Order: sequence, then structure tokens, then C-alpha cells
Amino acid sequence: MKIKSTYILILGALMGTAVLPAHASNDAMMDLLKVLRDRGTISTQDYELLSNAAKADKEVGDSIAMTVDSVQKKSSSLKALEWAERIKIKGDMRFRHETENVDLGTSGASSTNDEDRLRIRARIGAYAQINNTTKAGIRLVTTSGSATSTNQSLENNFESSDVGIDLGYIDWAPSALGGSTNIIVGKMKKPWQSVNDVIWDGDTNPEGIAIKSKFKLGGITLLPSVGYFVLDDNGNDSFREDVHVNHAQLAANLGKKTQIGASFYAFENINSVSEEERMLEIFGQTTIPGIPVTVFASHVTNTNANAAGDNDNAWSLGAKAKLGKFKLGYEYRDLGVNAVNDNFDNSDYLSDSKGSIFKAAYSINKNFAAQATYYSSESNIRTSNKEVDLLHLDLKVKF
Repeated sequence: MKIKSTYILILGALMGTAVLPAHASNDAMMDLLKVLRDRGTISTQDYELLSNAAKADKEVGDSIAMTVDSVQKKSSSLKALEWAERIKIKGDMRFRHETENVDLGTSGASSTNDEDRLRIRARIGAYAQINNTTKAGIRLVTTSGSATSTNQSLENNFESSDVGIDLGYIDWAPSALGGSTNIIVGKMKKPWQSVNDVIWDGDTNPEGIAIKSKFKLGGITLLPSVGYFVLDDNGNDSFREDVHVNHAQLAANLGKKTQIGASFYAFENINSVSEEERMLEIFGQTTIPGIPVTVFASHVTNTNANAAGDNDNAWSLGAKAKLGKFKLGYEYRDLGVNAVNDNFDNSDYLSDSKGSIFKAAYSINKNFAAQATYYSSESNIRTSNKEVDLLHLDLKVKF
């Protein structure tokens, strides 16, 4: 520094030799000045001049040190803030009143089974943008040990609810593939497109590996995807021998309001060949011009459903609308007994049944809504007729 260099040169000249190093501490300098003054080597006037220069130099040095320290702390804080911004915490909570009426219709006499209960569903997850090409997520949820339900009934004398891992995945979009292709591994959200839950319940999250892409072709956006998902590990050397599901789909967005697609799901290595399933689905939805109404439909054929008398087909037709704070929906379904896998389809709607689903929701406030869903279905399994009326009244929040 200029001040320090000046008084070191002066002091050196007075002493007749440049023996003071440039890095000498300020306290050592002051002690030396006192010794020189006391010995008469320098005058009192010179002592005052040099000591004042040393003090000024110390103040400048301290100021610079404080500035550097402040900059370092801010840099560290910015790095921490940058990492925190890459991690998002999201969750939701649902409180439900459920009323179910079941008419078994056995032996020509009406037999009913009614149930009223309160249920909750709580989910919270952390989602991280690891770098420009990689994301990861993990979510915890109340669980009943079912692949199609995350509800917990309020019972068991206030005991704590069970919690499970609902999501746990890595999502990689290699830059070598243009960033438009995602390779996802782990327990993930469904990597395919759908317009309803005829084949897969909304709470079902598959486990395995999937690849999905997105390509623009003029005004059309193509959405292909494939996947391999494990259902059960048979303990054999090859993954192919495990019970698993293969999936392939090609969907397309025609502009912003219309989507069509075809899906194929193959359930492999189930107990017997006759139980293995090959489901081919076609689906579509479109928004009606000029009004806020979307209509949708799907059809499923199980090409390997070869048990005698079984109905291999399922179809669905519905509509949904958003009117201000209200959302309304209606859907009619007709499901053959062997059209879909009843371990994974909508757990609130009977397999081998036909009937209606009514929905109405109201947004009370931001991220806070009330919803009512009514299922009415009847089945004809062998000689037993069964009718189910199910009502859900929900309060839902997101955060």
C-alpha cells in the first residue's frame, strides 16, 4: 500500500538500512517506532508522523479486510440460495367423507352393505433440478399398502398412520438427444398420456424404467413413450422372467386443444399364459370451439383375454367443463370383466360393470377446493348382480 511503503522507506532511511519487510505487522511497526524514539534515533516529530501513517494504514487495511470478508460471505450465501432455489417442496392434503351403498342382489333377495367413514390422504415431496439435464424427486404419502389407494381411514384409536414412498425417481434428459427425450428410472408418475383412469388408477405410480420424447412436426406435437415396469421379482437371473408390464404409446397434440393416441400394455409372466394380458387402447379428447367444454373417449381391447364368455372390451365417453370457480364432469363407462387388470384400474369403480361418474368441484380460494364425486355402477359377475353407489365429499389443499 502507498502509505505503508512511504513510512517503511522513511524509517529505513532513518535507520540507514532497509531491514523492514513489506509484510511486517502494524503492531510490530508501532513497537519498533517506540524503541527508535526512546533511543533518540528518531525525533518525537518523526515518531508522530510515522505512527500516524501506520494507524491510517491499519484503518485502510481493516476496511479492505472487512470488504473482502463481506464479499466472501455474500458469495457463499448466493451459492446456498442458488441451490435452495433448485429444490422445491410441494404437498397436498385431502379430507374425505365417504358413503358407500352396496346391493349384493344374491339369491333373488336384496342384501345390502352400507358404510360411512372419514379418510385422509397426505402427500409431501421434494423435487430437485440437479443440473441442466437432470431432475430427481421423492414423495412421502399416507398408505394402505395398496397400489391404487393412498387413503387412510380415521380409526385405530388415534394411532399414527403408515407412511410410504410414493415417488422416488431420477429424470435425465441427455443433451446429446437435444433435451427433448427423458430417461426416467425408479418409482415415477405415469410417463404416458391418458384421458381417464379406465386402465390405471390415479394413485398408481409405476416402478421401473421409461423413455419419453416430445417432437414438433408442423402444428403437431408427437409424444412417444416406452417403458418396462416390474410387478414382482421371480428371483431368476433374467429381468424378462420377472412379472412385469411392457408399455408403448404414441400420442399427438393437434394444436392446443386436441389430443389423440394409441397405447399398448403387455402384462408378462403372470401365473399362466391365459392370464397374461395384451391391452390395446385408443383415446382422444378435444375442446369444443367457443365453449369451455372438453369431450373425451377411450376404448380398450384385451387381445389375450381368452376365457370363455368373458367380455374383452371396455369403453368410456365423457365431458368436463370449467365455469369460473366451478369444475363439472360426467363420464359413462362400460367395462368387460377381462378388459382391464382389476389390480390397477380405478379402485372406486367396479370391474365388469357399467355406469356413470359425476364430478363437481368449487375453488374456495387459491389452492383450496371442495369436490363431490358420485359413482353409480352395476355388475353382472357369473350369477350375482351387484350394484354400488359411492359418494366422495372432499376438501383439498395444495402447498
